[in-house]
Amino acid sequence: MSELKSQTIKGVFWSFLEKFGSQLILLISQIVLARLLEPEDFGLIGMLAIFIGVSQAFIDSGFDNALIQKKDVNQTDYSTVFYFNIAIGFVLYLILFVAAPYIADFFHQPLLVYLTRVVCVILTINSFGLIHLVKFKIEMNFKAIAQIVVIANFLSAIVGIGMAILDYGVWALAGQIIGIYFFRTVLFWIKSSWRPSFVFSIVSFKSLFQFGSKLLLSGMISQTFENIYLMVIGRMFSASALGFYSQAKKLQQVPVTTLAQVVGNVTFPAFSKIQDETEKLKQGFRKLIKLLVFINFPLMLGLAVVAEPLLVLILGEKWLPSVPYFQLLCIAGMIYTLHASNLNILKVKGRSDLFLYLEIIKKSIVVVAIVIGLNWGIMGLVVGQIFTSFISFFINAFYTGKLISYTIPNQLKDISKAFVISLIMVAFMMIGYLFENQILALSFQILIGIGSYLLLAIAMKLEALTDGLLILKEVIPLRRWKKIKY
Repeated sequence: MSELKSQTIKGVFWSFLEKFGSQLILLISQIVLARLLEPEDFGLIGMLAIFIGVSQAFIDSGFDNALIQKKDVNQTDYSTVFYFNIAIGFVLYLILFVAAPYIADFFHQPLLVYLTRVVCVILTINSFGLIHLVKFKIEMNFKAIAQIVVIANFLSAIVGIGMAILDYGVWALAGQIIGIYFFRTVLFWIKSSWRPSFVFSIVSFKSLFQFGSKLLLSGMISQTFENIYLMVIGRMFSASALGFYSQAKKLQQVPVTTLAQVVGNVTFPAFSKIQDETEKLKQGFRKLIKLLVFINFPLMLGLAVVAEPLLVLILGEKWLPSVPYFQLLCIAGMIYTLHASNLNILKVKGRSDLFLYLEIIKKSIVVVAIVIGLNWGIMGLVVGQIFTSFISFFINAFYTGKLISYTIPNQLKDISKAFVISLIMVAFMMIGYLFENQILALSFQILIGIGSYLLLAIAMKLEALTDGLLILKEVIPLRRWKKIKY
């Protein structure tokens, strides 16, 4: 096995542990907080998501990807971006501090004045640790990232739950958010030996910005539209209605974003090393696509089936209005990892211009979907997300096909088996609806779902199953693996 392949597999493993561990901690804390706090509290924090998301994208400015993609990055490059990030972080915080009363007026929520000014301090805190994170990614040291993120999320969860128990209400959520970025930044500085030099190079800045500027605009557009539903729902409906939607979105994003970010974080630096070897890149991407759908298709469809008993069990009956949103968002989430991975190929190939162009096209479609969907309320907006998710896949895959000769029909053929057996799995899981006891029904559906899917995967000889076992063999070199024949 080549060194790059071995590094990539181990990177996937540690990146998965980081995302899974951190998301599990956040999920548990959200479950506890959901029982201690009210939907309105989550709705208030959701109203700030678009401002924080766009600001974070601006601070990054696409420089992290530019540094990773650049073949001869040096200390001057790192230091230049470091100081730029800090300057932008302070400027953006000042802007949001001044804009806080206007944000509160827009949503008709006076408390947002103080929440905005407190929560948005994370923009300055986070800017101090971004280069350390990039360094770890370039070195493919995902083990260090995993340790830092999991510890930071654990400590911040203690802060949030402690504040909720002490009856701080929405401020418990604010405390948890600030804690995540504070602990993460401190740990990055402790774990990493990198320190900035007292240098800022205009030449270096221009070189990196030439690539990163397109990703900056793409990132800002992406963050705006990822959170635009929260803004629209918060403006047009009540804080509690936004709370129900945002909780459903968060739960759906736990598996979806974990998988997409794990794959993106590891494969981008790995694929960038072979960006000029088109056939090798194509074969690696094909294996990636098959493995993604092998995991994501049954996971999303399965969660849609067990949505009601699952949400009642972990959140309580007061969150029942979140169930239909969660089910539809899971359908949209089926395809998310595919179109995100196709976009990654554009970055690997250095086509940030095309990346930006596609973002503008897709977000124009989102605007149309929102305008039409509003006629049917929040449910209409969620259904619109399903359509835009599938359309995004076809748009992204079309251009990936041009760059590495991996066309849409080729991709559809490669994902078809996983899709078919996932539908068969759902049919078996539907039997669980015959049980009156929800816990019994949930247990049956999970067991029959996992069992039927794996048996069908073995029977149909899915290549992704073999690849998955090989990955486990690489990262967990136990003697017993020698007995398994592939």
